Amino acid sequence: MAEEKKRAKWTKKSAKALKSAFIVCLRTVLFLSMLALLLFAAAWLFLVKTFNAQHVSEVLAEEIQKRLQRPVVISSVDVKFINTLEVKGFRVLDTQGVPGQDLLSADSLTFRFKLLPLLDHQLVIDEIALNAPRFNIIRAADGKHNLPPLRAHQSSVYTNKSSGQKFTVSVEDWTLKDGVISYKDLSSGVTHAVYGLNMHFEQLRFDELSRFTLEMVLRNEWASGMSDMEISGTGHVNFAGFDWTNFALRSLRAQLYLFQKPVEITLDLDNLRTPFFNVKATVPAFESKSLSVFHLEKTPFSVPKSTVTAKGVLTNNYSLLKVNQFTASAADVKADGKGNMNFAKQPYTADFSVSTKPFDLKGKQKYYEPLSRYKLTGKASLSGQLVRQDGKYTFPLITIDAQQASGDIYGFLAENVTGQFRAKKDFSDLYAETSTGKLTVHKTVFDKLNLSASWRGGNLYGYIASTEVNGVPLKLSLSVNNLKSARRRIRTAMHWQHFNPMDFIDTVQDFVTVIVPLVPGGTGNTPDVTGDLAWLRNFRKNLPNFMSNFGGNISADTFSSPVLSGNRFNGEFELTGLRAGMNKLSGNIEARLEGGVVHQMEKWAEEQEALNITFQPFIIMHRMERAGSFKIGKVLKDVPFNDMAVSVSFENGQMQINNAYTVGPSISATVSGWINWVSENFDIIVWTMFSNTSRSGALAENLTDESGNPALAFRISSSMLKPKVEMLRAKKTGETIRAAQTKGLQTDFKAGQEFYQGDYHAKK
Repeated sequence: MAEEKKRAKWTKKSAKALKSAFIVCLRTVLFLSMLALLLFAAAWLFLVKTFNAQHVSEVLAEEIQKRLQRPVVISSVDVKFINTLEVKGFRVLDTQGVPGQDLLSADSLTFRFKLLPLLDHQLVIDEIALNAPRFNIIRAADGKHNLPPLRAHQSSVYTNKSSGQKFTVSVEDWTLKDGVISYKDLSSGVTHAVYGLNMHFEQLRFDELSRFTLEMVLRNEWASGMSDMEISGTGHVNFAGFDWTNFALRSLRAQLYLFQKPVEITLDLDNLRTPFFNVKATVPAFESKSLSVFHLEKTPFSVPKSTVTAKGVLTNNYSLLKVNQFTASAADVKADGKGNMNFAKQPYTADFSVSTKPFDLKGKQKYYEPLSRYKLTGKASLSGQLVRQDGKYTFPLITIDAQQASGDIYGFLAENVTGQFRAKKDFSDLYAETSTGKLTVHKTVFDKLNLSASWRGGNLYGYIASTEVNGVPLKLSLSVNNLKSARRRIRTAMHWQHFNPMDFIDTVQDFVTVIVPLVPGGTGNTPDVTGDLAWLRNFRKNLPNFMSNFGGNISADTFSSPVLSGNRFNGEFELTGLRAGMNKLSGNIEARLEGGVVHQMEKWAEEQEALNITFQPFIIMHRMERAGSFKIGKVLKDVPFNDMAVSVSFENGQMQINNAYTVGPSISATVSGWINWVSENFDIIVWTMFSNTSRSGALAENLTDESGNPALAFRISSSMLKPKVEMLRAKKTGETIRAAQTKGLQTDFKAGQEFYQGDYHAKK
């Protein structure tokens, strides 16, 4: 019981102590609050006594006028808080661009200052904020801007007119909220604008680097369309002596919202009126449709994520952009370039040149789909020029250096090619050269290819200094004038180490197979026929219309065909109307072969009706061989000759034999007459003389020359399917053969020899 009384007494004393402590604390708080209120009232009275609205207006107007050297108008000043004032009706008047209009205006201007420095007669403004400011920059017709030169005032001294007290005025931070900068050239009418400008300058000092943050929208009118770029970033600025013509902007980090992802930019800028810039940008992947302002819808392409740097200058009142140094890196492509864009011209013009380091060709079709048709592999480096004139982009020059490159170029299959390709005048003038590589044209393979070729003014020129065609060394020159016209003119010169006319015809046909689809109106071949004279009829049918005007020369170290072979072959030809059907063929052919062999007359006589009729006199003589004067059987096998030449001319498919002869150790001959390859009929005379193999035996008079040597003279005529053979007197055979040798050919094949010895290349 006693214990409970003690405990109750102790609780009563504790409650009384807590009550007393609470009352003391409450009195202390009330006292301090009253003291703070008194101090606040005293400071307020001091501020009102020292700086009323009129005083503040005077300070602010005087301060800004000192900075800008332009008249300043302020409507009113309101106190928003004990250390914050709001200025309304703020305007800075223009005196140069359009006198009397606003150079700078703002819905309101607020500034926040520190209280304690007022006791030391210092007005320290923490921040001046311009709300919805509008800057109107104008270039007059005389080329002068209305931008005022800023003066270097870190702090100003203001004297209170009523009390005479002096106050030092200084500003720490400046802020622009939702501002607009407009630029107009009165002489050209060019306008630019910056919208939504938000900037904050920390401890701005006009003659040293000061940190700032910004957000804005840059709007321009290009090609009758508007282009907006959203920019946000941070950086440092130096107004460099307070001269707007020479201020510096350093390390501005901004984001341009041009695509789905922003372009990250770091910018260094030297001045405002003629900005020298140094830009580094990280560009996200984008497509041509993302650049709608440039109207590239008909040129679909895509660009992977890339890094771009550029150094240059913006001159002529922001209308001429000069890029003195440009670098770009996208995937494995690294490029350097320079150029300019002129926005003062309508439509705007551009001129840029770019070159790259070697990069992989494989896979580039995913950036430019038209490349997929070429199936490119290997490595290449690219240099070129892109120009915009009269509203159109063109490529005056593009150069590609290829290393072990492969691809399908309009049906010409290139493999492991090292060389260079150039395109001028928007791909209307082309040039290519290779030092090594392989080219497949249908079934014909050109290996170890040393080539130069050009396409210029509708004409194709090609020169092969050396190559191997299906394993046979070749040197070739080819020109095709007016390639896309039905009146094209083809000229060629070639030298083979070994020439096989049948293989050559196949090679020509392979080129035709590839080229014909490239020519408007080109047609393919129809299936070959079989039966009698199938070789002739298929030849006529498959003659390419592409080669209607064909001329040139051919030479070879060796020559071979199923009928004859030899050495030192030379040929010249000039043909027109070389088309399917052969009925318009005109022109001439000259050819000569030395040190050769006529092969297996009897064998070919069995296989070809026309040759059977031609060789029939020899076969008949073979049966008369018992006379022993000569061995005609040898003639029907492989017969050597020393010299063989032929000169023929064509007119509407009929071939006139101007001269044809062969001279050999065992047989010599000459041929005259005509052959109509279209009507398949002929009329020729063959004079043949043999060397004696025995002095015994005798021959009929009509089988010997006047010298006594064995000889034949016969006429073959009528249809090739049913030819007629008529034996003639052979007395004048030797004389006729010697006359043919004396007459010779109409050329000395000088052009072919000069080509073989010369060094020819296509013009670059």
